[in-house]
Amino acid sequence: MIKYSITIFFILITCFQITAQESREYIGAIKLNDSAIITYKVKFEINYDQVEGYSITDFGGEHETKSKLTGIYNPTTRELSFNEYDIVYTKSDVIHDDFCFVHFEPTYFKPGKTKYFKGDFRGEFSDGEECLSGELFLNSAENVEKRMEKMTKKINNSNRVPDSIKQKANELKILEKLNMNILKTSQVTSVFTKNKSVSLIMYDGGQEDGDIISIKVNGNMVLRRHVISKERKAITIPLTSKNTVIEIIADGVGTISTNTAVIEIHDGVNTIRAMTNLDKQQSTQIHVLQKTK
Repeated sequence: MIKYSITIFFILITCFQITAQESREYIGAIKLNDSAIITYKVKFEINYDQVEGYSITDFGGEHETKSKLTGIYNPTTRELSFNEYDIVYTKSDVIHDDFCFVHFEPTYFKPGKTKYFKGDFRGEFSDGEECLSGELFLNSAENVEKRMEKMTKKINNSNRVPDSIKQKANELKILEKLNMNILKTSQVTSVFTKNKSVSLIMYDGGQEDGDIISIKVNGNMVLRRHVISKERKAITIPLTSKNTVIEIIADGVGTISTNTAVIEIHDGVNTIRAMTNLDKQQSTQIHVLQKTK
């Protein structure tokens, strides 16, 4: 029973933000040279020989970071390579210039056919100085999705698994389809932008159950006790300082689980989709940082 529960727990924790709709989306892990393992996800498009997309490091974890990536595909040798080059958001306290970006070495890849690939990478700071290096292992999100579906069925059909675990499995199944990051209590998510304002759009992504949130910007209340519904509520937040602090407070929890409001952050270039996971009176923060270059 203990072994079974540990397996379920590992799958639940590592399978946030999975979707099977895009064939060039891959879920896996980074293995560093010191044997540390970090979850990793990439989604990209190949346009002739150009590669564009994004990566998410430590997805679902305390240091989750989304970065843009660019790369090259050689159709003759069928080799794929890509580099991370800019942070969209991070939950780590590492500042932008101290972040170690992945530079994935050329590896065999056949578009539309490759379900699993691996290769070496080197890590570099934004100034080109080398940092951590290791190996990257990636499975197609479609394959991971199928395994998740099989595991969820086994969980729901088993009499040995508590109802609480079954409920959690079904909740996370919804979350992975939404393909978003989770905003947890006492957590800071740092968003980087060059724009002078951002827009927040709030709504209920599942069944309406009466979740209530308030929003403060730099300590000032801008939205008080808003009931989350299917109707989208939008507010524009001017960025008048280098660091604008947005605090989301769960004033009320609906009839289903915790406070789970969908929050979209738009800055005119990037769109970040997130979901709160808060108990009553808990809060989470989004720090919007102005980029100077």
